Amino acid sequence: MITEQTERINRYLEDAIALEASLVTGLKEMMEAATDPEDAMLFQQHLAETERQKERLETVLHARGEHTNRLKDLMNKIGVSATSFLHLGKDSGDKATRNLIEAYAIENLEIAMYESLYAAASEVGDTEVAGLAKEIQAEEQATAHKILPRIAPNARNAVRNGNDS
Repeated sequence: MITEQTERINRYLEDAIALEASLVTGLKEMMEAATDPEDAMLFQQHLAETERQKERLETVLHARGEHTNRLKDLMNKIGVSATSFLHLGKDSGDKATRNLIEAYAIENLEIAMYESLYAAASEVGDTEVAGLAKEIQAEEQATAHKILPRIAPNARNAVRNGNDS
């Protein structure tokens, strides 16, 4: 029997899956636009982690007899694609810096999202989902800590090199 609480946890799982799915496209674009090999490698690692997280979340959702919400996936992808307009008219140095800022902001959004999933799952005694939420949240925090120190060097490089970056 599916309760209102179970439906809510399933919706939170769907939201997490949709966000992770939307990030796959964005991270591929960030990887291609990176001006520094270290940043490209960071985005590549983040992409692989994101794909694994999405698969883990889908496994749990499917085990609960539910499926991903294609409309949520599509809407999130549209939202991530819309941020590309922020890059219009920017040189590669500005784009590289902006991509790192976006990646850092997204990591913190995910940290908060997984905190919400953890709290909701814990409240109803769903230890499987609560544990998964904490595991993924720790991965997001570790990635955010890798991204933050890359922002300032990119901004400095963009200013130093102007349109040549």
